[in-house]
Amino acid sequence: MPKTTQAALKGKATLHLTKSDEIDLAAMLEALRTKYNVRRLACEGGPTLFRALLERGLIDQLNLTIAPYMFGGAKAPTLTGLSKEFLPASVHCSLTDMRTVGDECFLTYRIKHQRPRS
Repeated sequence: MPKTTQAALKGKATLHLTKSDEIDLAAMLEALRTKYNVRRLACEGGPTLFRALLERGLIDQLNLTIAPYMFGGAKAPTLTGLSKEFLPASVHCSLTDMRTVGDECFLTYRIKHQRPRS
């Protein structure tokens, strides 16, 4: 995080910074739960973050907006990154809510976690 951003957040947020290129997402979420009593968290970070959380079983809900704008191409990202990078296993979801506002459709899915094989 740039020093100017750190300075702007001083006194407004508690920063937990690391020099590592990787973040232990499970440990980070556990720290938010135990240190700050966070029980619900919205993660907005694009397909890389979504995929990392999904692969680790750290997502319970997906909020998906369908808007009347189209773009794409061979290199357009999907929800989980580039289309050639398949997830290690299928992820099943269950629709729990759907509503429309104007031309947009807002969908809420419950993520069905695979149970470990015994």
